[in-house]
Amino acid sequence: MNELATLHEAITSTIKTAMPGIQTVDAYALENENTALPALFHAISGLKPGVDPGDGRACILATFEARILVDSGQPQARLQAATLASQMTVLLRKQFWEVDFVEAAKSVQALPAQPVAGSTLPVEWRVQWEQALLLGSVQWPWPNEPGPLVFAFSPDTGLEHEGSYQSPEDLS
Repeated sequence: MNELATLHEAITSTIKTAMPGIQTVDAYALENENTALPALFHAISGLKPGVDPGDGRACILATFEARILVDSGQPQARLQAATLASQMTVLLRKQFWEVDFVEAAKSVQALPAQPVAGSTLPVEWRVQWEQALLLGSVQWPWPNEPGPLVFAFSPDTGLEHEGSYQSPEDLS
């Protein structure tokens, strides 16, 4: 399984556990007349380069979007949709989805989708956030390295001063 599939499974699982009132949680799906509501559909909606971690992995800043749908025929449907959107924004606080290649969610925002006048379509809110994804494997091109980390200060550096190098523990 690739990292994005793992991430989307983790997102789905976390949302299902944290928000049990949502009947349908899925990635990259579209609602249809058989979709159990309320529903939440999440997906990556944009990608751009992030800050290179310098370890062989690629950092991608992903924009995610969650669409929250509530049956418009329900009493207080708009309030229910706004409540679910607020619960989702709280869930995103310091969220890593329990995977080790994702940085914390940031730039979280939630907005209602504009309804079509007289429509019987579900009430919809959209929650959007960004997360840096560190994709690929850590690479270290020096097979016999690293050795112990030691420090020296100029001008006392080089082979003739190796005996005076200090470990980080010795510097404290």
